[in-house]
Amino acid sequence: MRVHWAAGSLALSLAAVLSACGTSSVDESTRPSQPSDAPRLSIADCDEATPTGKVDRRAYGLKYSRGVMQVKIDPSDGRRSQCVEFAKWGNESVEIPPDSLLFTFSGGNGEGGQFEFLASALTGERTPGQRTVGELTDPISAMIGVSVGGTYYTAPACSLTLTKVSGHHAAGRFACAQAVAQDANPFAPSDDVPYDDAPTPTASPLTASLTGRFDVQR
Repeated sequence: MRVHWAAGSLALSLAAVLSACGTSSVDESTRPSQPSDAPRLSIADCDEATPTGKVDRRAYGLKYSRGVMQVKIDPSDGRRSQCVEFAKWGNESVEIPPDSLLFTFSGGNGEGGQFEFLASALTGERTPGQRTVGELTDPISAMIGVSVGGTYYTAPACSLTLTKVSGHHAAGRFACAQAVAQDANPFAPSDDVPYDDAPTPTASPLTASLTGRFDVQR
């Protein structure tokens, strides 16, 4: 089955998380349930600052069971902007072998958000003889997907600023100048999507800018 890369990569990553949830040794009774509805917040809530602190660059033992992702969606077709909140969901561990970190959130009813980035973006590239890397002060590139109101937007190269990272608490802000609406929605999978057919040229796809924040804890 062939899936378009922008939607497919995140969809496959989400599938890996769901599969990992089934084999996790974590007591299922302690895992947060999927929310029944995604709260709509004021636009100002998505613009709030995130907690700051040390950014641990080891990218090891990162597990979070609770927290939120708050996303402001600004569609290109003139529809009203909105700020939507999703709750931390899925496997507690954000480590996806062999080399990625994936954070997933759900609002229920086919809505949710996720972002993924290479572990090396956090750990840094060490030169021969170099034992440590400096502080992470610059934004890194992340792939982000958000499903709201029946539309799934993805962007392959968004700006993600990590303001705090530890084994117990992580937070940051993100921005995608242009996320494109996709037919496939990993939060509401459907067999009706013609994955194997070549795309038919149509009018310009719906796009939206995505900005927001996340704050998760163990």
